[in-house]
Amino acid sequence: MVRVNNDRGFGMFNTTPRQNMVSKSDESLNSNVGGGKTPQYVIICKDIFGSDLGQIDGQDASGDSTPCLWVELGSARLATYDSTGEQSGDGKIVAKDIVICMKYGGWAPTIQQFLYEGKKIDSIVIKRLISINGTLVVIQEVSLETCMFKTYEQSGDTITFSFCYVIITDISKAYGHDGTSLGNVGVKFNFGTVGVEAIK
Repeated sequence: MVRVNNDRGFGMFNTTPRQNMVSKSDESLNSNVGGGKTPQYVIICKDIFGSDLGQIDGQDASGDSTPCLWVELGSARLATYDSTGEQSGDGKIVAKDIVICMKYGGWAPTIQQFLYEGKKIDSIVIKRLISINGTLVVIQEVSLETCMFKTYEQSGDTITFSFCYVIITDISKAYGHDGTSLGNVGVKFNFGTVGVEAIK
């Protein structure tokens, strides 16, 4: 069983999904010359999602990538400060379940089936995109391993669902104004082993 869950006893996370998650700065990033409005996030999971996005980073994305309206993720460490002036951060690390909102599509019944069956998913990837000179490029890539859907809701033509995970890898990709790659920086954390690794 997947061991990473929201621990409501901590009270660290607001689990109510928010409806307006696109920041003004992201809107401007998505309006570069030649690109127009682009999806801010896409979710990738084999055998579940698909769309007509075409190419992302020069690779065909039509078979497994679907735009998201917004994405929530996060984590926290229980830390204490005592009267001796010592601060302790050796407490439990808690992961917020990933919460995603997107348009209803053929993937919705599949998500529900996986949820009802308690089926584990080897890998889910979330990519944050911008358009540079008409080309979709990834500026953030979050890879989740050993996942399980936990909630599903539908409101009008949108669905909101959440899932837990065991391993998370978060990579930030930087680009110059001309679209030249400036390198990556990232982190990988395993909730099973409590191992953390810097990625460059």
